[in-house]
Amino acid sequence: MKTLLRVAALGLSCLALPAQSAPLTALDTLQQFNLITSGDVQSYSHVDGRSFIGGSLTGGDFMLRGSGVPASAHAGLTVVGDAHNIRVNGGGVAVGGNLSAGNINQGAAYVGGNAQHSNFNGGPAYIGGEVVSSNLNGGRTDTPPFALPSAFDPSSVMRDLAGQLSRLDDTGGRIDLTHGKATFHASAATNGVAVFDLGSNSTLFSLNEFAFDLGDADLVIFNVGGAEFDFGINFLGGSAHSIAQRVIWNFYEADAIRIEREFGGTVLAPFAHLTHFNNIEGSVAVHSLLQYGEIHLQPINAPHLPDPSTELRVPEPTAGALLGLALLLGGIASRRHLRLHR
Repeated sequence: MKTLLRVAALGLSCLALPAQSAPLTALDTLQQFNLITSGDVQSYSHVDGRSFIGGSLTGGDFMLRGSGVPASAHAGLTVVGDAHNIRVNGGGVAVGGNLSAGNINQGAAYVGGNAQHSNFNGGPAYIGGEVVSSNLNGGRTDTPPFALPSAFDPSSVMRDLAGQLSRLDDTGGRIDLTHGKATFHASAATNGVAVFDLGSNSTLFSLNEFAFDLGDADLVIFNVGGAEFDFGINFLGGSAHSIAQRVIWNFYEADAIRIEREFGGTVLAPFAHLTHFNNIEGSVAVHSLLQYGEIHLQPINAPHLPDPSTELRVPEPTAGALLGLALLLGGIASRRHLRLHR
């Protein structure tokens, strides 16, 4: 009985934690997060929008375009592991481990471990461990302001999405090859989605220039097989910007990608380590990241993904579910207490 009561009390205490009313679909996830990784990130640059780091994070500026980021219940930066030498300029931060040398310039903060040599200049901060040589200029709170980093995992949604997209049939677009340049002419299906099945075409990705004619396609998906890529491709005519919100590059088999020049479109490579030296116009979903170039906010603007009836969800407990669990456990404990005293 005591065990059940303790579990019921724990369930009730969870009601104090912020909980999202509905999980995120794959499209929601791509629109709300500018960067998603399941592993570690080393950054020497910045990310315009919201980020989820599934491992540990060292360096980087985050949420540089807070006013243009789609609304979300999640922090501007979420890190499951430790974070060191970071700056958060909007939306607040949620760090599951320790935070050191952090500057949280806007928004509330959750730190599950210790906070060392950090400045909390936005909203109130929840610190689960010790506070060492840090400034709590926004005050301190006993209630976590965000969902805990371990409570959801958008990287699993991206793995599912990569597999789903890789099974789509080519919609019959044309690729013209001339003098080291590939021009992609998209042909959309009735649902507004165009698919290029590029396989692991080493000749195509050794070219110098890409050009694009997307026509009236709402969304264009490039399915790319193969394990390793080193891109030195020039996106012609400013197309890295112009196609960014309508294109997903799905590297569904890749384990290592290196990008030398400006790149346009969402990079979906959930099993790969990405190193990039120039700007990426679009969202990035990878396993791990070494970042030298900027990641710019260009969320997918398509009305749907190819199979909108299949909802790939980010699992998050709702307040109603937690309350129901707590009341159920409390009721079981109460009935057992009555039986024992009859």
